[in-house]
Amino acid sequence: MEKIFFAILLAFLCITIGKDWYDFYTCGAVGRCISAAGQMQYITKFVMSSCLTVLAYLMANRAFCARDGRFLRLAYCFSLLADFGFSVFNIIFPDNGSLSTVLGIGFFMVFQTILIYRHTRQDEQDKSFPKVFWIIVALAALFAGLAVAGIIGAIVAEVLVYGGFVITSMVVGILAPRKAYFPKKNALFIRWGVVAFFIGDVLVGLSMLSGEDHSVLQLISCIANNMIWLAYVPAQLMLIRGAAKE
Repeated sequence: MEKIFFAILLAFLCITIGKDWYDFYTCGAVGRCISAAGQMQYITKFVMSSCLTVLAYLMANRAFCARDGRFLRLAYCFSLLADFGFSVFNIIFPDNGSLSTVLGIGFFMVFQTILIYRHTRQDEQDKSFPKVFWIIVALAALFAGLAVAGIIGAIVAEVLVYGGFVITSMVVGILAPRKAYFPKKNALFIRWGVVAFFIGDVLVGLSMLSGEDHSVLQLISCIANNMIWLAYVPAQLMLIRGAAKE
């Protein structure tokens, strides 16, 4: 069953990447090409997210411990909701403004929260509150205050808070091999998974740049947009594999 969903995932990844680069080849560094491609890509990307969620659920059946398997399933429920916000929500409500972005980032914050909690466990019985969460709470309070004061916009504040989540998640994931809780190979999958996820989010940020058509800025934006899922899919697969028994 895992092989079937993995094959579907790879097929849609090829479709998505092929369509992105075809649009780039035919149109070049033009902002509207990304928008035009996005209408079709919303569907292909959500199919890939669905496959990743199914793979997470299947992998949880053979997790190295039952508790970690439950964390994995819970995390990927929110990952799927995040991609729903970024993709399907835009199809249903094309004129939603920035609501899809707010939903997507919000659900990914929950996803990262679960990963941080999961990756800071010292043993299977560890139910302590990770101290690193206080850093995120402080950042959230700071940026929320700046947003209320009108110094920065609400979406900018959310993006900055999410940046704190992603960086924290990457740091604790990189340190996972030092914890006895995770088998060595699993911890290495987690380490490289969080690094690849961070690279994917950096590419998302670059893809949001905008400049004049065919300008260097727009070129960077288009290329970054076309590379996102080449980082995102391997990242998710490595994080999922990090739960499996040897």
